[in-house]
Amino acid sequence: MKEDATLVHNISKDELVHNILQGLEVKLKEFETKFQPKEPTTWLTKKEVATILSISTVTVDDWSRKGILNPFRIGNRIRFQRNEVEKSLIKINE
Repeated sequence: MKEDATLVHNISKDELVHNILQGLEVKLKEFETKFQPKEPTTWLTKKEVATILSISTVTVDDWSRKGILNPFRIGNRIRFQRNEVEKSLIKINE
């Protein structure tokens, strides 16, 4: 008997194909749920962050220096990721 051969008993060819396809469909759906595209990053200015958090732009600068907010330098401009600002807001309220 060959070592690389698989023997299947008591199942028709059509049933075997159906079972394989059904298993593949389940695995592909699992794969699809794990690898959904992420939301694109939304970048905010200092003024927008101040408006969202109801604080002044001076406080935004202060919180950036203290590490409460995480600013990103893009060229010569400072921007904040919206999701990072929202996480910081949750942290502040805890």
